[in-house]
Amino acid sequence: MILLCAHLGAAQRVTVYLDGQPTTEVPGMDSVEVSRFVNLYLLRLWNQGFVFSGLDSVFSDRIYFHAGEKYRNEIDQLAVYDAEQDTFQLWKPKKQSFQSAVQKQLTTYADKGHPFVRITWDSVQVKDDMAKGFLRIIPGPLVVYDSMVLLGEVQKGRAFLQTALHLEVDKPFSERTFQNLPKSIARLQYLEMKRPPDVAFEHGKATVFLDLDKRKSSSFEGVVGLLPGQSAGNGVMVTGFLDLQLANLFQSGKRFLFTWNRFADESQSLDLGYYHPFFLSSKLFLDVDFHLLKQDTTFLTQSWNLTSGTNIGPMSEVFFGYEHVSGTLISPDESNIRDNLADFTSSQYMIGLRDVLYGQEMGMKSPFRYQARLVLGEKNISKNPSIDKGAYDTLHRQTSMLRVTAGAKYLIRLKKRTALHHHWEGQLLVNDQILTNELARMGGLKTLRGFNENFFYASNYALSRLEIRQYFEEYSHFMLFYDQLLMEHRGVVSYPRGFGAGLSLDTSNGLFTFALAMGMSRQIPADPANIKIHIGYTSKF
Repeated sequence: MILLCAHLGAAQRVTVYLDGQPTTEVPGMDSVEVSRFVNLYLLRLWNQGFVFSGLDSVFSDRIYFHAGEKYRNEIDQLAVYDAEQDTFQLWKPKKQSFQSAVQKQLTTYADKGHPFVRITWDSVQVKDDMAKGFLRIIPGPLVVYDSMVLLGEVQKGRAFLQTALHLEVDKPFSERTFQNLPKSIARLQYLEMKRPPDVAFEHGKATVFLDLDKRKSSSFEGVVGLLPGQSAGNGVMVTGFLDLQLANLFQSGKRFLFTWNRFADESQSLDLGYYHPFFLSSKLFLDVDFHLLKQDTTFLTQSWNLTSGTNIGPMSEVFFGYEHVSGTLISPDESNIRDNLADFTSSQYMIGLRDVLYGQEMGMKSPFRYQARLVLGEKNISKNPSIDKGAYDTLHRQTSMLRVTAGAKYLIRLKKRTALHHHWEGQLLVNDQILTNELARMGGLKTLRGFNENFFYASNYALSRLEIRQYFEEYSHFMLFYDQLLMEHRGVVSYPRGFGAGLSLDTSNGLFTFALAMGMSRQIPADPANIKIHIGYTSKF
């Protein structure tokens, strides 16, 4: 059967015949997929009572089976090969789950180095119209990875690719790993697959063929915000945002991040990050981040974040980490305490789950993306020597905290090139002494359009960004959007919102973004004078 199946992958569609009559059509398959299909097709026939059915022949676009006579069927047991004992062990699954149990055994073998595992009757006893017997699973030859052949322009970083794609030499071949190669390559972001992967088997060795091209994944982004009437003495205030991301450093998957944002007069933020996959040749990644936020002449907040984790699927990863946060008053006085501002330090431990492409732009064919994180920690408020000690009597100096954040992105196709895009994010913060200088900041192009960058403070919030997109390329589209924020700050709940229109244009060298937005809140009415213009360009290289 292996020899018959070896050439079948060339066909786009395969017709399945039973006793000379066409029954169904299936997509073209490689030799391993044919082996699996034949096993499951025969299992279904045997389960229906055609105990002497079998495979006749295989051609590039056809597979022939014969059914034989039908009996009342009773499968007593399943014989499963035990490699350690070099013998077969009898196993009797529940009758109602027999077929799924056999399928699970076949999948297990195919993922542990036996892609050509097959099932057969060990013995059959026929009496009148009753057939009784048990099945045997024969694992077939052990197959291990031998080499990876790169056919496209990508030729460097072979050792890293073999580790990232789980194709290490002498590791048992896994059908699941091979089928997931397109997703595993997509998560690397700096590579793209020109055609589906292929595999060849010879003498117990598997050679994987990959046709890959480089994808522009490093980026430099600049955003300009024009805010009319926001600065004293000026008709227009210009804010700035710079973002530099370097991907696949040294052909080893490492990344570096630099982000600077000037969102108001004398207010700015800075982010630095370094990502290291397969740290110390393990399956763990290491992510080190630094964040700094300066709010005019009021306070300064700094945080260090050390995160590690591992892949748990083609596009998902679980992570855990530690974060140290410190807040400092720039011009301390007693009015800061009344405004719920204070010097503090906190130690926080986190665990979470996320899609590796959560932060990337979504195209017409993008799947559902998500992220969730749970943070537990301790916070200590420090007494500032410039503030009278009695001002701290009303504060809880040492407290425990809990923070839960989550988000999701998805696309619903309305017509061929029209889609509804929804991005949702939220946070729940539980702490007996929540300070203003540790709150989440909302507003601007990345969160709530129609408002200044980091305009709102929120302890708990839910943000919905809804867009009607009209695509004219995979990532290029016109959009109408409505952003709604539900937030709580110092016990007051508010519902600011923004709406407008924009354009996202994906070019060969980068992504151009333009948005015209108007924001409304309890304090800010709808007024054309408050229209915000957001312009951004992300250069890819």
